[in-house]
Amino acid sequence: MRRLSLKALCAACAALCLSMLATAGAAGTARLAAQPQRIVSLNLCTDQIVLQLVPRERIAALSWLSQKPESAALHQQAQGLRTVRGSAEEVLALQPDLVLVGTATTRHTTRLLQSFGVRTLALPGADSFAQVKAQIRTVAAAVGEAARGEAVVAVMEAQARAIATAHNAPANTARQGTRPVAIAYWAGGRSAGRDTLYEDILTTAGYANGATQAGMKGYAALPLERLVASSPNVIVTNDYKRGAPTLGNRLLKHPALLGTGAQEVRLPSRITVCGGPWNIDAAALLAREGSQP
Repeated sequence: MRRLSLKALCAACAALCLSMLATAGAAGTARLAAQPQRIVSLNLCTDQIVLQLVPRERIAALSWLSQKPESAALHQQAQGLRTVRGSAEEVLALQPDLVLVGTATTRHTTRLLQSFGVRTLALPGADSFAQVKAQIRTVAAAVGEAARGEAVVAVMEAQARAIATAHNAPANTARQGTRPVAIAYWAGGRSAGRDTLYEDILTTAGYANGATQAGMKGYAALPLERLVASSPNVIVTNDYKRGAPTLGNRLLKHPALLGTGAQEVRLPSRITVCGGPWNIDAAALLAREGSQP
């Protein structure tokens, strides 16, 4: 067996170390290449998801709504980031490697971006806490931050369990017969029934959804007569442009609403419009301020 001199042994060790460093460096470069480094979001709700998952330096732009306090839960985190209105021209100029969009917004822009070979990911509006968590995981996988996505989901689940336990209201249960009744009611008489994010907020807070009991599915107008017949304990409104002198807002002051004897709980729009951990804050606020028999 050939013996290596000390000098030759040291040279071999050095070569091995350099090879290992080169391999690690290549792996790190490949990992970074797999993570989009110039992310653009054109939708308010995808804005909120990406802000939770990636550092600011990887966000090329968010939608112009992302910095609006009345609509964006994470408006403070969005301050200082570039915003866009959603045209293909301004997005292409940013040279993004991933563009997040909504399925019901900026459709023309999305088609144009795709025709230029830009990678896009479209998400619908979430209609349940389960869909919120699924979307967080989908975006986390797309941006190469699966661990961060799981951490956000874990926090959301833990907070929901804590509220449900405190108010004896297991989330998404079908056993709603003995619960107090809450109905979401907004300008123009619109409400939220079955298969809506609002239903999970009401349920987690310990209420049965009166709109669902009245036969409503999704978001639609709820006749005032049906609301009164539901005998709600709480009417859940929002703060979006409540001071505007519109016919829709006048309906919220109808004497029939006062005649129900229901308590009004006003939830900030920014924690109910899009899906995210802030929905649990909305449930907590409703549970805390709503009347419980």
